[in-house]
Amino acid sequence: MKRVTLIGAGKVASHLGLALEDQGIVIEEVYSRDLRNAKRLARQFYDARPTDQLNFSNSIAEVFLIAVTDNVIDEIARNIILPNRKAILAHTSGATPMEVLAEATPSIGVFYPLQTFSHDKTVDFKEVPICIDGTSEKTLDVLAEIAVKLTPKVYHLNSEERKKLHISAVFACNFTNHLLEMSSQLAEHAGMKLSDLKHLVDETIEKAFALPSPKDGQTGPAIRRDYKTIKRHQKELEKEFPEMLTTYNVLSDSIMEQEGRYKTAEQIREEIIEEHQRKNDDLDNEHFDDFDL
Repeated sequence: MKRVTLIGAGKVASHLGLALEDQGIVIEEVYSRDLRNAKRLARQFYDARPTDQLNFSNSIAEVFLIAVTDNVIDEIARNIILPNRKAILAHTSGATPMEVLAEATPSIGVFYPLQTFSHDKTVDFKEVPICIDGTSEKTLDVLAEIAVKLTPKVYHLNSEERKKLHISAVFACNFTNHLLEMSSQLAEHAGMKLSDLKHLVDETIEKAFALPSPKDGQTGPAIRRDYKTIKRHQKELEKEFPEMLTTYNVLSDSIMEQEGRYKTAEQIREEIIEEHQRKNDDLDNEHFDDFDL
């Protein structure tokens, strides 16, 4: 029976701990700098001890999982006291190198679930890839033994591979969500709601996973090189949502590059400005002519 200590009491620690205990893994301790948070999470487990101290010299846990924000992982690694040199210290980060843990123990690893977590939504771990890494075959074997209890999708990725995967996840998850927020603002100014676009988003995502490549299903003015429509969009954004214009141009350029672009979005924008200036010059000349007559 494997015994795990959770370093952290947030969303990742909560979901991961509950899933592990459901599979017969004992949660020994829950650490948080705020003891109240440690107690809150520890109450959800059978017999976990809450603590706000990083001294685990008397712990019987075999694996210590650091599930905290990336910017404090190295601080924890510097201060944690493990029961012995065989105890495994692993973090759950997609972006942090495994080596930041090296100061704590020779037995270090990564246990990275490729998922976004929310407090109020249950995660089906059978669908979640877990990426592991370790300094030895023994460490990898232990982490793999735990991971396969949660999901059949277990992958051994080194730090460089995991970094690329994490960037991929940022594009797929974080940027997509941000674009939906921008879309929501635009829809509201049109008298609609983001929910009115759900069928469109669902179809786009479904098609992206059904086709050989998402670019095979790309639609819209950029892939068609519909410069007139792009100009209209740019004018509207510059007038109503100037903070969105750069994002619109960068993404339009990226799409046009897929098949070899003819004009950049910035070139199209410059044409709009030149056209506007020409119209103003024509008006100025007309007024001058009228006055001269």
